[in-house]
Amino acid sequence: MIPVIKQNEPANFDKDVRQPGNRFLANHPNPRSGEFKTLWTQVSGELYRLYNGICAYTGEWFSTTQTAVSVDHFIPKSFAPHLAYEWDNYRLTIQKINNYKADKTGLIDPFEVQIGWFVLDVPSCIIKPNTSLSNSEHAKVQYTIEVLKLNDDDAFVQRRCDIIMDYVRKEITFSFMQRKYPYIACELQRQNLIDTVGQYFKGFF
Repeated sequence: MIPVIKQNEPANFDKDVRQPGNRFLANHPNPRSGEFKTLWTQVSGELYRLYNGICAYTGEWFSTTQTAVSVDHFIPKSFAPHLAYEWDNYRLTIQKINNYKADKTGLIDPFEVQIGWFVLDVPSCIIKPNTSLSNSEHAKVQYTIEVLKLNDDDAFVQRRCDIIMDYVRKEITFSFMQRKYPYIACELQRQNLIDTVGQYFKGFF
């Protein structure tokens, strides 16, 4: 996870989402999880476009032809119904990540995370908390990793390795990685591995 720059809400958001959402909440002040009107799906396309298709939690681009856009409520709507229809509470993600997160709280917010908090270990492609973090920050990063299954889901780990291998084989450029896989690119740059990361993968050729 790397910092995500908050984007302004679309021009139609207030009319299409916030106002009807607030009218719904006025009549149903404490809805259960399955009772909410899913008005946020009307702006899922805009969410994807404004955040360049980059999942807020994995820091990787995903194609809408292969994976549906999922609108995560960072503060769960079951916990804070009044934020269910607020743009600033939405994070772009994939459905799998959203399912893992569910109604859990206490995770690192992609809008507040700092570069280097989530360390990419090379060559294992496992994500670890930075050892320089305070105890509370370290625990929160570790909790986020565990809840989102960033290491427990083998597909996530393998994908990170595959992206680095594509770069090592010169099948993609670093600038392409920066655009599509900014978390990995950021970590390679932060760890001064842009030119030397291939040394860690010699046995894979």
